[in-house]
Amino acid sequence: MTPLLRLGIGLAAAGGALLVLWFAGDALHARHVRARAARHSGHASAEPFALNPDGSPALLLVHGFADGPAVFAKLAPLLAADGFAVRALHLTGFGGTPDQMADATLAAWRADLDREIAALRADNPARPIWLVGHSLGGALAYDAALRPESRIAGLVLLAPLVQVSRARSPGLSPRQWFELLDRLLVFTDVVESRLPKDLRDPAARADYRTDKYIHRAAYRALFAAGDAVRPRAADWRGPLFMAIAPADQIVDSAATRFFFAATNAAPARLSEIHAAGHVLPLDYGHAKLAAKIARFVRETPPPAAP
Repeated sequence: MTPLLRLGIGLAAAGGALLVLWFAGDALHARHVRARAARHSGHASAEPFALNPDGSPALLLVHGFADGPAVFAKLAPLLAADGFAVRALHLTGFGGTPDQMADATLAAWRADLDREIAALRADNPARPIWLVGHSLGGALAYDAALRPESRIAGLVLLAPLVQVSRARSPGLSPRQWFELLDRLLVFTDVVESRLPKDLRDPAARADYRTDKYIHRAAYRALFAAGDAVRPRAADWRGPLFMAIAPADQIVDSAATRFFFAATNAAPARLSEIHAAGHVLPLDYGHAKLAAKIARFVRETPPPAAP
């Protein structure tokens, strides 16, 4: 046996051993995360709600990633008290077990919005419908508004997901890290989230509950939602109110500003809330934010009848 052949056999054996170790480590990690998820009791709220159903216009509230309708628990009553019909939906997959989250796809989320829009329209065909989206919900609201059949009167986007922040992502972007691991991991289909509770109000931060154990399917759908709206900023020509937190740790506020500038929205207003973190509907300044939203919607002329 030649030295070169022996070297080749040795390298192949070492590579095979490393591959076995990788698969074994992946399987053990998958079991460990699943066990932790089974013991974990805290989840995002999955309960949709409606306030002031006879009000007008109607505001459909769309929550964000690993979150639930309760993210609007402070904002919704203020908007309802201002005369709006408020309805907070639940996005498929969130607020339950990791296995239930495997059902999270962009198609499923689009269907969630379409179903709620249709229900609001059936309740009152003449009433204008606005979409109010936070984070991922902002991307989904924008996506839905671009479908002509939705007939959306206007958009309110709160720290919308245009690009995920790189603040906690060394070297590669969050998208690149996910795609790398999505290819390399075979058994680990649930990831323990390390995202911070990005609220400045300590009381709100203490009460805030999100999903901690995330199925990889939900991350795939998250990035697909961003991909669906980023190239289409200029396609929206209706009313747009956008609020951002400049120090947001979850989404890239600079990318959001660029997206806002690229729209053809009219009227358009961008509000920067420096006292708050990413979770604008619950954080410092939420009451002023509700007042700004209400004023913008009221001051915008209703859409012409079809």
